[in-house]
Amino acid sequence: MRERFILQGLVMLIAFTLSLATPFKAHAQSGQKERITIMVKQKPLEEVLKKLSKEYNYQLFYNNSLVKGIRVSVSIQKAGINQTMDVLLAGTGLQYSIKEKTIVITTIPSRNTAKEKKLLSGHVVDKEGRAIPGVNIFTGDKTQGAVSDIDGNFAFASPLKHGTLLNFTSIGMKPQHIVYGGESTLKIVMVEDVNELEAVVVTGVVNKKRESFTGSASTFTADELKAVGTQNVISSLKTLDPAFNVLESGEFGSDPNRMPDIEIRGKSSLISTRDELAEDPNQPLFILDGFESSLEAIYNLDMNRVASITILKDAASTAIYGSKASNGVVVVETVRPKSGKLHLTYNGSANISWADLSSYNLMNASEKLRFEQMVGRYTSSTPSQQIELDQLYNNKLADVARGVDTYWLAEPLRTGINHRHSLYAEGGEGAFQFGLGLSYNGITGVMKESKRDNLSGNIDLTYRLNKLQFVNKFSMDNTASGNPIVGFSEYAGANPYYMKYNENGEVERWLEYNDYVEAGNPLYNAAQNSYNKGKSLSISDKFIMEYTPIAAMKIRARFGITHTNSNTEAFTSPLDSDYSKVDFTKRGSYNYGETESNKYEGELTVTYGKTFNKAHLVNIAAGGYLSQLDSKSHGYAAVGFPVGDFTLPSFANGYPDNGSPSYYENTSRSVSAYAIGNYAFNNRYLLDFSYRVNGSSVFGTDKHYIGTWAVGLAWNLHNEKFVSDNIDGISMFKIRASIGNPGNQNFSSSSTITTFRYNFNSFNYFGMTTSLAQLGNPDLEWQTTIDRNIGFDITILNDRLTLTGDYYYKTTDPLLIGIDMPASTGATGNIIYKNFGKQTTKGFNAQATYYIIRQMDKRFWWSVRGTLRHGSSELNGIGNRLESFNTSGREGDQNGQNKSTKRYFDGADPDAIWAVRSAGIDPATGREIFIKKNGELTYDFSYDDEVIIGSSRPKVEGVLGSSFSWKGFSMNFDFRYRMGGYSFNSVLYNKVENITTSQLKYNQDKRALYDRWQKPGDIAKFKNIADSQSTPMSSRFVQKDNTLTLESLRVGYEFKPEIARKVGVSSLRLNAYMNDIFRISSIKQERGTSYPFSRSVSFNLSLTL
Repeated sequence: MRERFILQGLVMLIAFTLSLATPFKAHAQSGQKERITIMVKQKPLEEVLKKLSKEYNYQLFYNNSLVKGIRVSVSIQKAGINQTMDVLLAGTGLQYSIKEKTIVITTIPSRNTAKEKKLLSGHVVDKEGRAIPGVNIFTGDKTQGAVSDIDGNFAFASPLKHGTLLNFTSIGMKPQHIVYGGESTLKIVMVEDVNELEAVVVTGVVNKKRESFTGSASTFTADELKAVGTQNVISSLKTLDPAFNVLESGEFGSDPNRMPDIEIRGKSSLISTRDELAEDPNQPLFILDGFESSLEAIYNLDMNRVASITILKDAASTAIYGSKASNGVVVVETVRPKSGKLHLTYNGSANISWADLSSYNLMNASEKLRFEQMVGRYTSSTPSQQIELDQLYNNKLADVARGVDTYWLAEPLRTGINHRHSLYAEGGEGAFQFGLGLSYNGITGVMKESKRDNLSGNIDLTYRLNKLQFVNKFSMDNTASGNPIVGFSEYAGANPYYMKYNENGEVERWLEYNDYVEAGNPLYNAAQNSYNKGKSLSISDKFIMEYTPIAAMKIRARFGITHTNSNTEAFTSPLDSDYSKVDFTKRGSYNYGETESNKYEGELTVTYGKTFNKAHLVNIAAGGYLSQLDSKSHGYAAVGFPVGDFTLPSFANGYPDNGSPSYYENTSRSVSAYAIGNYAFNNRYLLDFSYRVNGSSVFGTDKHYIGTWAVGLAWNLHNEKFVSDNIDGISMFKIRASIGNPGNQNFSSSSTITTFRYNFNSFNYFGMTTSLAQLGNPDLEWQTTIDRNIGFDITILNDRLTLTGDYYYKTTDPLLIGIDMPASTGATGNIIYKNFGKQTTKGFNAQATYYIIRQMDKRFWWSVRGTLRHGSSELNGIGNRLESFNTSGREGDQNGQNKSTKRYFDGADPDAIWAVRSAGIDPATGREIFIKKNGELTYDFSYDDEVIIGSSRPKVEGVLGSSFSWKGFSMNFDFRYRMGGYSFNSVLYNKVENITTSQLKYNQDKRALYDRWQKPGDIAKFKNIADSQSTPMSSRFVQKDNTLTLESLRVGYEFKPEIARKVGVSSLRLNAYMNDIFRISSIKQERGTSYPFSRSVSFNLSLTL
């Protein structure tokens, strides 16, 4: 029912769009009947012709050199177009021809020229003088054409008529329109078109024109990415594309060393389980310059190196990556060096960030002390204890009375001053070009001791030899990170009636230490010589060789190798308060872990593309790919350190109890062969087909290989005569559909292999014993997804309005799920991967951009835009096989903590929030009243009455923004909205209720004091303030989560070239950014509990020498 409604909505939207565009054609037709009035005196002819084109809707084509320097004085009133052109061109030596609304102006040929019949040939180059192969050259009536070869040369097979209009087009270049004046040779210089780059879909294997592409994809240029921010490309993409979803972490906030969790159009795997070396199973595939890459490499990538990023979303667009593409593909292309004299480009930015604590609602000293008194902390039935408790209370009351009210949240925080610098040198002549880059990004986190310093360099080399081209890209990336040893939650939990320092100004170890409370001082722990740091190094070299035997064919071989090494090192001082009750021989700890990997990739691809009989465009590609990933990790822990500067592991007393060094090794291999076909008839009817045979060692011995396929269809309505003849100003109107079965390989090869561990603490006569570590499943099948998509791309009103929409329906069957191993295996606590169940994910994404003002030639425009996404999922076929997850969600861990509202049942959404419905708090008793499934009210809680309260995934989410540019000045802003979702408010559950006696040593939310029931008759949201018993998870703690955030604001100015040259540079640009400045939410809960969120202001300088 919902799908039918969505499809009807798409049809209505298309019909409405046509109704918007249709009146413009009627205006053009009425314009043909208008009489022309022009009155000018000594005005440049070119200016008069532009006015004629703009005001009377004529298309004029001429060579600028023909009209340069000609001035005219005319007085024309209510004349026809022929009479007007006769008067304008009289005495200029020029002539014209008219066909409908198109006018071509040429020189009047001499008699000898008119009789000569010449064959035109020429050469096409870019502005650096490099040959451009594959340029399409057609006459205005498309009766003759040619294509430039590998050296940029072209030739027509038959003579051209004097005055013929020639159109030159090439992917990524601005089209050129030349009027043939009888020349025998032409040299055409084409320039890059930034807007045209968006009309090219870069798949990482082959590039396709968007007009002939049937898949769902979005392409963003470097300028579009930088318009949002300069932090990293991930932050920019989440604003620009509705399908690209960065999941917000309510725990880790703005931690610079925390990699984000990313989804493209929902999850394809049920449970996001990570092993030691595998990625998130729901993470998209990242491609950097044609090679697979990691999320961290993309996160660290210098934005100034990026040329464009393409997000491939549906089966037709991702099919080339087969078994790795079910989560979508992000293709990143870096800039290529330009030939010519040496160019130096510098980009520098400074960023100021500060913590966002607006979500915290903690008690002050007076409130917390009063709350403790009301809940009975200072009450005892034993007289002697009551005397002690009275003394404790009176001492704290005296401190509060004299003004003690410590704001602990500010103690671990600082203002982060960050800076990024990038330098790129490029140049070269003829066949050789080079590029050298160096960048540094120093991130100072808003928490003390938190940092991320990244230093990277790259060398790009290009060499062309006849029909061969060699490209080598070398890059190195080095990162050093630091993390605070004391988490932010420890400061948030410190009571405000404690003093930071004693009377002597010293930081004491304990804030309170007696028979009732042991509260450590986070400042004391932070002042010790503890540390938590890490380092990583990545070195990559990519070699590409391309051979172009003919203009229509290209053979490409690629080989890449990537080495990564990372380690983490953490030391906790023996003086830390956590060790107060630990044996002195085991106080202090040291933990070390190191991971190393080497990845080898090779690929061979052959592509062929040609147009037959001017109507049949055929593109085919075939190739093979192979890779191997060798990974290993090892680590150990040590305990028992002496007090002092003895932080090295050599000072340790030994390993922890039952502890020993660990070692893990994994090798995975994959191989594949693929074929891709694309057909277009008259650029109206489009067909894409691909098939790929994939082999991987990740899956079972009998399931190593699988075939993945995709089919895409599209209809370019804008190229249909019945549309183009009746609708003016339409550039694109495409309807497309696709279906395919991409797969997912983001799993470890240990899933299929049974492994054992050595027990170092268990020896016998024969040596060390072993135990089962991981039970493998040799019958494990591939996880594939049937991905269906229908969408449209519309650009109308002379490129003022752009609409894009997609509806998707994905079915993953079977799922690959890790379940708890039975106790009988002897490996309890571990999991085994099995295939069962299926997940259906469906939803839609939409984007719209409208130019209120669009005068690109004057660099003057104003646009508004909006994005929207909606999605949901449903599970089936799992039965009761995930009941252990449901049980652990209800009961929590062995301490009753870490409970969850997630449940896994057939017919349910995995993002659903499950809880027992609540009727609220009984005003008479202060107890909670629950609603049973049959609607009855009861005081007794039962998990049997659990129902779905809502979904953590919002019904709609997107961005609303606007961009403005006038001459050199520009600005843009983007608001993110989120509506219709629900969230379990853990603050209400843990800091308003469920506050046990032991938890009173921590500060709590103000609502625990003001909003809880206190006496009969109170209308309260929360239960009796004196009730310290555990509260079950009910619907009282589930709240609507609607938010509005100012995600990005930018103001910039680009100086005119003549001004830039005065300061010794060829270009100069300044930008200022503000990110995440404010947030409005319908739910009040703490965000960033382990690491706070932040707000930032940035300044950027870009110049080219």
